[in-house]
Order: sequence, then structure tokens, then C-alpha cells
Amino acid sequence: MEKTIYKITIEFITDVLGSQPQRNIVTEYINPNLEDDEYETLPEKLEKATTAFHKVDGQPVFFDYQIKGFLKEAAKVCNGLKLLEVKALRSKVTDHLFVYPRIIPLQIPEDEEITWLERPLRAETAQGPRVALARSEQLPKGTKFDMELHVLDGSPLDEDILRLLLSYGEDKGIGQWRNGGHGRFTFILHKA
Repeated sequence: MEKTIYKITIEFITDVLGSQPQRNIVTEYINPNLEDDEYETLPEKLEKATTAFHKVDGQPVFFDYQIKGFLKEAAKVCNGLKLLEVKALRSKVTDHLFVYPRIIPLQIPEDEEITWLERPLRAETAQGPRVALARSEQLPKGTKFDMELHVLDGSPLDEDILRLLLSYGEDKGIGQWRNGGHGRFTFILHKA
């Protein structure tokens, strides 16, 4: 199948938080059948209520499905707001768009390092309001990554639509605690 390839550089304008729990939590409660490359990149042991980044040789990474999940969320929002005339945009992103490479290295700015962010989580439960602490690995603003989006030829997903979907990240962000303004980014996109 023929594809149009778009090269993208993303730079975070706010800090970005890791969203992965430790290995045993993932394999016991989320997905017991992880691919080896994904399992090996998960943190082995973390404090309770802590999330981190996948890592390859100590370097934080995203997996392709994390980016695709963001794009699907953006497509759902765009369709809900009727910003585009493309019907079922989310399913078009699912079926027509592919993220490369599978493992995407995150480049932390020089003289910066990974830190931790602790924050309260509030919930209204049947027993009344509850508060717990959450802790996440944090990469600084200025962290970047490069990736490619491959779109099947004939798809309605053109450059303008991709720009609209990616621009959602300038306001919403990617990663943990997006509603708190974390993980917001700018992007540069061009055809390969």
C-alpha cells in the first residue's frame, strides 16, 4: 500500500509526566501479554502510587501507541465539536494512520534531568471526599522527540487535518495529569 509520510518534531512547552506503573502492576492488572520490548522498558520497582516513563538504556521513551492514543483522543474531540466534515475521524486515525518508530526516544535538554512531581488526587466517593497522593516522573519543558506519521494514500487524513489534531496538544497535552497543564507541546510537521 502506498503511504504519505509526515516527519514531526514535538517540543514540550510544559513539563511532561510519566504514565507507566511498575512491571508487576501492568502484567497483573492491565495487560498480562505485553510484548517483550515493552515489558523490558517498564520500571521494575516504584513507590506506591507512582508512575514513570518507559526507558531504554536509561533514556525515557514513548511507544507508538501512546502517540496514536493522543491522536485518537484529538480526533474524537474534533468530531464532537464538528470542526471537520470528515465522519468517524477517530476510526480513520485508527485505520489509516501509523506512528513510527515503535519506540520513540525523548531528548531531554542539556543540563536538565528527570525529577519527580507529587500531587494530591481528589475524588468524591460514596463515603464522601477522599484525597490520596500521586507521584510521577517528570521531564522538563524543552524535552523533544521526532517521529513519523504514515497515512494511507486515499485517506481523508491530509496535512491540514494532522495539523489540527496535533494542535490539540498545545492546549491539552500528552501523558499523566494533562488536565493540570502538563505535557503541552508545539510541533513542526512537513512531508517527507
